[in-house]
Amino acid sequence: MYRPSLCCALFCLLLSLPVSLGCGQRGDKQIFAVEGTVTLDGKPLSNATVLFIPGQSRPSGAMTDENGYYELNYTDHQKGARIGLNRVQITTAQGPSETADGQPIAAVPETLPIRYHARSELEFTVSGDQANVANFALTSRK
Repeated sequence: MYRPSLCCALFCLLLSLPVSLGCGQRGDKQIFAVEGTVTLDGKPLSNATVLFIPGQSRPSGAMTDENGYYELNYTDHQKGARIGLNRVQITTAQGPSETADGQPIAAVPETLPIRYHARSELEFTVSGDQANVANFALTSRK
């Protein structure tokens, strides 16, 4: 049995919640595409979780690929993030999990400074009238 990591499981849970729990309907007209890249000390940051949190509304999220690229998902059926100011959290931590055949996979510790996740200083304003490219150039210094 495969069990996803803690961050991945949380992200999947958020995406699987009914849209009626605080945010419009499927195809919400306040949701706009957001993509970008995340780098750490000038190099692409892969396998990082990116969350956009718009106040009291449903968050959007994605995982970065090997090039640090991500494209946000609002629900299983809609890409993007809610228009307006979003607090952004980026984390590399992943809880323990297991492979499809039951072999354990160790937890991955956080490698980013706390100012990018638990006490995030990152923000991005999602626009409804222009392309939303949210690139984040992070540094490992505390």
